[in-house]
Amino acid sequence: MQQAGSIFLLTFFLLKSVFAAEFTAFTGQINADTINVRVDATVSSAAACTLSKGQLVEVVSEVYDWYKIRLPKSAPSYIKKSLVECINNAPEKCSNAKVTGDRVNIRLGPSESSWILGKADKSTVVNIVQEEGGWYKIEPVHQSYGWVNKRFINKDIAVAKEEDKSAAVLRPAALEPGGQLVIEGTISPYGVVLWRKATHKLVTADKKIYFLKGNRKSLDSLNYHKVKVTGKLISPENNKYPIIEVAIIEVLN
Repeated sequence: MQQAGSIFLLTFFLLKSVFAAEFTAFTGQINADTINVRVDATVSSAAACTLSKGQLVEVVSEVYDWYKIRLPKSAPSYIKKSLVECINNAPEKCSNAKVTGDRVNIRLGPSESSWILGKADKSTVVNIVQEEGGWYKIEPVHQSYGWVNKRFINKDIAVAKEEDKSAAVLRPAALEPGGQLVIEGTISPYGVVLWRKATHKLVTADKKIYFLKGNRKSLDSLNYHKVKVTGKLISPENNKYPIIEVAIIEVLN
């Protein structure tokens, strides 16, 4: 009997692993107003922020009736001042900082007892909103997550054509570009690339050029530095100069 129970549990966990591995991340759309993003997959957990109808979210996994999403910029996030180093050139106010510790906790509030929303790796650049005591309030880092009930997220998203903003069509999220890249190189300012706000370029050691779309303040603070960029390919692969939407950027010098 004990052996049969062990076999059942083993089968259960194997099936669970298979289903988890089959999940494919996608871009979803919020289908109602004032939807809570919670810190855990339960209605009794605290709300980190709210989302509006039509807002797009990046869904990375699921648990039962909940989707795990990357936190939007509206979510409050905090990091201890002692674990970052200011890198901008305005000493009176730190607007960009580099994480100096390994796997540093990002929290919901300026307290060690606040809920952990995610982790920031060493050398990750964070954008600072304001200073609060021994903490910085920052824009959420790429590895910060929250939970939204599945019924409030649509997999098919409404995309307005550039030539006709009033005419929205449904396009499956799977058709959206999204190849992930990790590239090292030197950043320099560039300008607007086609219709995308790619304001900087990255030149690799073998002289290959990539255009970068991301937070302009952060990218400006890293001009002429060697960096490692992790991001999403948002242009066709056969473009002469691929365009990357920056998710994580690490300073290498």
